Parts: sequence; structure tokens; C-alpha cells
Amino acid sequence: MINRTIKAVVFLLAFAAGAGAQNTVVNTIANFNITDNGTKFSFDVFTLKTSAPEFRMGNSSYFLRFVAGTFANPELTYINPKYTSGSVTASYDQMRGFGYASGRVAVQLFFNSNGLGDDISADPGVEGFGEKIATVRMDIVALNLPDLRWDNLNTAVVNTQNQSAMSTNNGSYNSTLPVELLAFSAAVTGNSVRLLWSTSAEENNAGFEIQRMPEGGSWTTAGYVEGSGNSAQIREYTFTDRSLGKGKFAYRLKQIDFNGNYEFHELGSMVEIGTPEQFKLHQNYPNPFNPSTVLSFDLPYSSDVTLSVYDLSGRLVRTLINNELRQPDYYKVSFDGSSVSSGVYFYRLQTSKEVQTGKMTLVK
Repeated sequence: MINRTIKAVVFLLAFAAGAGAQNTVVNTIANFNITDNGTKFSFDVFTLKTSAPEFRMGNSSYFLRFVAGTFANPELTYINPKYTSGSVTASYDQMRGFGYASGRVAVQLFFNSNGLGDDISADPGVEGFGEKIATVRMDIVALNLPDLRWDNLNTAVVNTQNQSAMSTNNGSYNSTLPVELLAFSAAVTGNSVRLLWSTSAEENNAGFEIQRMPEGGSWTTAGYVEGSGNSAQIREYTFTDRSLGKGKFAYRLKQIDFNGNYEFHELGSMVEIGTPEQFKLHQNYPNPFNPSTVLSFDLPYSSDVTLSVYDLSGRLVRTLINNELRQPDYYKVSFDGSSVSSGVYFYRLQTSKEVQTGKMTLVK
């Protein structure tokens, strides 16, 4: 009898501790982005589970407010497939976005009880914010201190039994548009992309970091162009991204002000570098060089390729590509002259159809 009583007390204490455990999540808005020549504004909504117990997503609502009249027509350009129609567990209906004339936007998740629901992830991921719930995109009506921030009263992350987690809501956006972009376009010549953009007004503009992303890849910095500081006149800018490989690329401008704040402006569509039109061996760059240089060539057809370097007497110095099969593309190969003496050298490119030769100078 005593043992049974002790076991019962232990069970009740354990049950009480489990029942009282509080589920916690951190919700974040981040990755604020201005696109389409300053006409669209977007941001991402994230949730990270910060408690140990399992917490399956239910009919949750993410509400944000902003100064009425600054944004309009919200749409979800990305929705997490885990929490919408077609999910593996078949637990959710289509996620939706809602806009209100009073200056609020909402992302609504719908649990349909057909499945058990999915546990919210506790993995912070690459960005540290947890799993992305949705990307919200809105028309910019008047981006003048929009004061976008969480509506804590109406935001609720709940489980499948409509029990709420304790939420911490992070992130806000409250900045004027420092640069009014008139146009942003691209022109392709061979394997180079020339970007052109213009502004109608600039405020505190330090410059533009040009970023490139190959299809299926990630953003990297391609270059930088200084801004005009403060200007009420039309300013035109250009940047040429050279020596690209075949493929599709997206571009965006990261406009940075003198305080370190920044906004993104994305090119409306991807640009494509196609197959070279003719066989060509380019002049090495730099030339003269010390100690290394880059040899580049355009190959319009599939072929075995050999690229070699010779000295003035015709003696083979190095083979950079040795009878290797290459597909149509634009190629770059580095030559390091650290182990050879100063002088004039020839580089020779041979395919199954033709041969071209160039001359370069090493100066130490």
C-alpha cells in the first residue's frame, strides 16, 4: 500500500510538471527588400521553437502593422510547403495573406485536422531565425517611415489543440527610401553583362554594391560603384560584369548609405549567357604580369582541348589543359610563372578543329 501511494504521488508530480511546461517560440521578420524599381517591398517571416517539448503547428496567425497608406495589396510569394496544402502529413490548407486598410498585414496558417500536424523546428538554420514561414510582398504606396512592426496582440502561434506558445517577436522596419531608382536594366555581350541604372534622387547615398546569383546558387559580390551622396538630379550609373560562364544570372543592387544602412533593388528578370558564337583565344590578363595571369578562351563546340605555354625557343614550359574534353562554354585558366624566368612566352590553344596562339610577357 505504501509503495502504491509513493508511485501515485510520483506520477502526479510528473504529470503536473509536464502539464505546466511552457512552449516558447521566437518569431522574426527579416530580409527587407525593395524591388521592381522601388515599387515593391518584401520581407520574410520566420519561427524558431525555443522549448524542448514537441509543438505541432496549428491555426497560427502572424500579424504586423504599419502606417496606413504606405503599403497595399499583400501577397505571399513563398510559403513553407510544410504548413500548406500538399504537405507530407496533409494537415494544412493553403496558407494565405491578408491586408487591412487600417495598416495591418497578416499571414494565416490553417490546420485541417486531416493529419497530426508538423512539429515546429528548433533548428536556427543558416540565418539563425529558424524555419521560414512565408515571404510577404506588398506594393509601395509611400515608403516614408512606414513603422512596420509586430502586432503582438493578434499574433499567435498555436498548436493543433489551439494552445498558444509564449511568443517573442523580433524585427521591424522604419526607414525612408534613400534612393529613388528610375530604371535598372542589363545588356549581354558575349560573356559580359553590362548593368545600367539611374536615380531621380539620392539621400546620404554612399554607393551600390553589385551582387550576382547564378541560377540555383547564392548571392556573391561582383563589384562596387560609388554613389552621389545627396542629389536631387537624375544620376546614371553603369557596371560591367566580365568573363562569366554560360548560364542564367540574377542581379541586384545593395544601396548603402553613409551610416551603414542598406536597401536592395533587384533586376526584374534573370540574364542569360549563351553558347559562344565563335572559337576565340583572348589576350591574357594582366599582361605584362608577375607572377600570375589568366588565359581565357571561348569554345563554341564540344572538343578535346589542349592549352600549353612555350618559351621563345619553342620549348614546352607547361601544359595547362592536356587533351581534355570540354563542352561549349567560356573558360578561364590561371598560369603561375613563379618558377620560370622573366621573358616573352607563347600560349597555344588546340582543339579538334583549329589552333590559336597568343603572346604574353612575364616581368619580375
